[in-house]
Amino acid sequence: MRLPPTAAFGTIPYRLSRDEEKRFIADSVETIQKITGEKPLGWNAYWMRNSIHILETLQDFGFLYHIDEPSHDEPFIIPVRGRDFVTVPYTFHMNDIVSFPFEGWNPAAYEQALRDEFDQLFEEGAHRRRMMVISLHDRISGHAGRVRALDRFLTYAKGKEGVWFARKDEIARWALDHRADTPVIERGSPNVTGLPGPAA
Repeated sequence: MRLPPTAAFGTIPYRLSRDEEKRFIADSVETIQKITGEKPLGWNAYWMRNSIHILETLQDFGFLYHIDEPSHDEPFIIPVRGRDFVTVPYTFHMNDIVSFPFEGWNPAAYEQALRDEFDQLFEEGAHRRRMMVISLHDRISGHAGRVRALDRFLTYAKGKEGVWFARKDEIARWALDHRADTPVIERGSPNVTGLPGPAA
């Protein structure tokens, strides 16, 4: 029996056939363009659950990057069918869903965790490029006290010289423009590796 492609919170992309996946993404692109007037350039699947063919599918729709991989502290390139596709890695442990338990949330501890993450990556960044990702959701981080803790951290991070605050599309374009300085991962077929990559 085939499992249904939808769940309580939305479509589960890895359960879709390639054609169903393409239709789902095409509908998503059309909706975003209709609402914002802009074509999306980056992709984030529900709970990062993509199919193994997602990079080719995204490339077909003109996407530059996706964020559904937590494997690096910097952006990297995967060649797909002779063209570069960028991964701007995700960070699970800095996700506010993880950081804000329903009970016993400690704003001082959260703020310190942000500073510790930043300080370590900032020190490493003196010798090697590093990127810090903070994943936020309006329904979780949008509360007044949580906004204040985040504001204090951002003020702290902005006080350091040489830190670039950028959107993910800006990071992806930078990686493509500086290919010589960006890790390039020659990934095998997803049918072999089990990871998103070129089919052939």
